[in-house]
Amino acid sequence: MHIHRNFDHFQAQNPIVTIGMFDGVHAGHRSILAQLHRLKRLHSGESVLITFDPHPQLVFRNNPNFGILTTLEEKLALLEQVHLDHCVILPFTSEFSQLSGEEYIETILYKGTRAHTVVIGYDHNYGKHASGDFALMQRMGEHYHFAVEKIAAFDVHETHVSSTKIRNALREGNVDSAKEFLTYAYSLAGTVVQGKQIGRTLGFPTANIAPDSDLKIIPATGVYAAWCEIDNKKHPTVVNIGTNPTIAQGLAQTIEAHILDFSGDVYGKSARLYFEKRLRSQETFSSLEELKTAIGRDCAQARTFFGETACKL
Repeated sequence: MHIHRNFDHFQAQNPIVTIGMFDGVHAGHRSILAQLHRLKRLHSGESVLITFDPHPQLVFRNNPNFGILTTLEEKLALLEQVHLDHCVILPFTSEFSQLSGEEYIETILYKGTRAHTVVIGYDHNYGKHASGDFALMQRMGEHYHFAVEKIAAFDVHETHVSSTKIRNALREGNVDSAKEFLTYAYSLAGTVVQGKQIGRTLGFPTANIAPDSDLKIIPATGVYAAWCEIDNKKHPTVVNIGTNPTIAQGLAQTIEAHILDFSGDVYGKSARLYFEKRLRSQETFSSLEELKTAIGRDCAQARTFFGETACKL
């Protein structure tokens, strides 16, 4: 996949183009990309995805709690997997947001790519105040001699898939639904840092993960079955996201990973958590002994989820 930061040296044969944030590269996005590939073969062309960085929500700050599903690096890695030919990353600025729908099409799709065909999602809006729609793109396409196709909503269990719905699912701790919508387990990368080592005193040592990005969504507080990838190897893990209310009130939220059947020094190492299932919500226990019993139950439940064989890898 060729990555471009502008159109200065962009060249593609019969460009089959789509455009959008593609945050998460979820199932709905993949239906658009699949059509891109079909048209690419039909017209002997090259597939092109145009995206933006940073996310518009992070520029306008309309929602202070907004979080992204994928960093730019994660998004590019996912797009690499679907064999895209070109990805153009354009800076999203407040100045750029003032382009009218017509200017947006002329600047990006006509002058930028010389698009042969443009494929957009059913809910794609663009330009100042999101005033541009499918009808405008069709009219402009006729003027600039490119075809336009609209892809219908992609449903999972009769629910339209969208990045917003995935973000909401994660905030509710519903990582199962998020995985179905994404087609892969939501992940969070970070560095293992020194913690209070309370888990170790209870017989369940944990790796405290400090996220690499403060823009990514952190799933709701609670206990999860997850895979923890360290040194390119995945280990079945129990993850606690929360404030440790049994230990003390008012503590900052932490992400603690107890890797099942694992020993070794992981401090300072990079780790990535893949969230598979929420085991329970955050609870306050009357004693450390009661907390220890609960953690034991969490581990047993995680072992059942992963299977005994997986837990011994």
